[in-house]
Formats: sequence, structure tokens, C-alpha cells
Amino acid sequence: MGWWRRLFGGGTQSSQPHEKRYREKDNRGTRQETMNQAVNYWMGRNVQQKFDPFVLYVFDKEEEAKQALLELDCMHVAEDTGKVVCTETLIFGYYKRDDGKYEAIVCGDDLSIEVWESALVSFNKHGGVKKNEQKPEKAQRARTPSKEGDSKKVKFVKEDRKDGMGGMAVYRIHKAPDAASAKAFLEQNPVSKSLYYLVFETPEGNYCRDKDGIYKE
Repeated sequence: MGWWRRLFGGGTQSSQPHEKRYREKDNRGTRQETMNQAVNYWMGRNVQQKFDPFVLYVFDKEEEAKQALLELDCMHVAEDTGKVVCTETLIFGYYKRDDGKYEAIVCGDDLSIEVWESALVSFNKHGGVKKNEQKPEKAQRARTPSKEGDSKKVKFVKEDRKDGMGGMAVYRIHKAPDAASAKAFLEQNPVSKSLYYLVFETPEGNYCRDKDGIYKE
């Protein structure tokens, strides 16, 4: 009867692995969806003098920009929102400009040379025109299999409040033994309020979350 099962199914399970599904909660990055978000990012970048590597291209159509991002291994479509999510701690996204064209960006201190090079290829492939780019300087940013983080290893340190132009900002400061543990906690604790920040100090740098997503300082 084995041949019959092979021909007609016979209740046996397929040997093909199921494709992983992604939801909005799987997003580890900070998404740029509007021109205002992009302008604020570049202004903050100049004020802080923190020049992370990036790839920035211009596209004629929204779908071209979206597909250029989705070709990167760390980008996926969330089945619950239909938006692009990123499984790396990066700044990413696409948005419409005032002239009707679209810009797509992938950026951040954690941007590896592999993802940077893949973005150049994909953005070109999908009809993008380069606006600007900055190559990662450190070759050691190449990704190795990441270890599992333990959110229980993080410790709350203090809460700071700062009165700025937008109102009173709240900073919840924590310490974590490594970036993986910080990210694990941040993934489990989304932020919905403006001017509210979760900050984790780690030996690999500071990882934070606000209402727009997770990012590295």
C-alpha cells in the first residue's frame, strides 16, 4: 500500500518545511513611512554627528520600492498589517516624496556589509536610482548566528524625565548583559505612547524602543 499512499497522498505529511510567517510583533527595526519621519531622522543624524551606514534610492513607483526591500533576507511582509517588517535592528522603509516619487532606505549601526551589498543589488534591480549611500566601515559586522536572548537577565536601573520642546520625555533605563537579551525584552514590550523610551545599556551599545520601533543609539 506504500505506493498508493505516495501517489494519492494517503494521509502522509509533506516533507516540505512550512514557510515562516511574520507578524507586526516580529519587527525589530524602526520603520520610515513618511517624509516627515525621514526629515527628522536626517536632522537628528546631523545634530548627533552619528553617521550610520545606509543605502538610499529613489523609485518611480511604490511597489518597486517595497519589492526592493523585500528582496533582502531580513525583510518580510507582516500578515496582520501588510507592512514590511525587519528582523534586524535597522532603520528601514519607503515613503512618498512631494514630487510623487518614492524613497527607500535601509540604515543603521547594525547594518552589515552583506545586507548593504544586497541592498545595492536589489535597489538597482527594481529600477531605483541611487540618491546616496555610505558603506559600513567595520568588516566584522558580518552576521554570525545570533544567540538566544534572555529577557529575564535585564535589570531596571532608573527612570529619567527630561522636559523638551515636545513635552516631558520619560526614559526607562535598564542594563542587559548582551544585545540579544536587550532585544528579547524590547520585542516583548511594545511602546504606544509618544515621548516614552525604553533604553538598554549593553556591552555592544545602547538599544532602545519608542513608539516607532527598536533602534540602536
